[in-house]
Amino acid sequence: MSNKSRKSRLRVPYLVRRETHSARALLSVSVAFILIVALGYLVTEGVLALSGQNPLIATPENIWKQFYSNLNNDSRLVPITVGALLTLCGALLLIKSVLPGALSKHALNDNRVAYVVDDAVIASGVSRLVREKIGLPQGAVSTAVSKHRSLSTITPNTGQEINQKEIHDFTTEKVTSWNLHPRLTARIKINTEGRLEK
Repeated sequence: MSNKSRKSRLRVPYLVRRETHSARALLSVSVAFILIVALGYLVTEGVLALSGQNPLIATPENIWKQFYSNLNNDSRLVPITVGALLTLCGALLLIKSVLPGALSKHALNDNRVAYVVDDAVIASGVSRLVREKIGLPQGAVSTAVSKHRSLSTITPNTGQEINQKEIHDFTTEKVTSWNLHPRLTARIKINTEGRLEK
């Protein structure tokens, strides 16, 4: 195996992950901007206090004294609220950093090329396969695709008998043959109320 093809095989999983998972660049920039503004304000107030000039809003010393006095008297609502908000923000940032942040996309397993398919395209393909297998008109089958499952809801014509197991086996075989990652488990649901055939 050549060095070039080895590098290409190593790069494919990276490209697939990049296309199927959300980036955290916007969140990182937003947090960095808030921190820069807050620290910039504190530094500015500190410089103004050291130079003997009037503060923009309040000196860091006054801010700390006010916060400390609120902790020691009956009006503790402000520090508690601020603490709760900071804790909530920290928890959300921690969850965002730990969770994978998957997008509504699936990859086709291939070591040479990175193929990524939107879940809406997969759902449309599954609906078409099921509809053509049964011989139903357009709109009679709707499919929802999540990370690990596809659920096809069939609305048959009034009086039409459908073998649910046969359709389930057919859909499972077709979806499996697509070799998607993550793998999809096909499910079939048949509405009890049929539709009038046009």
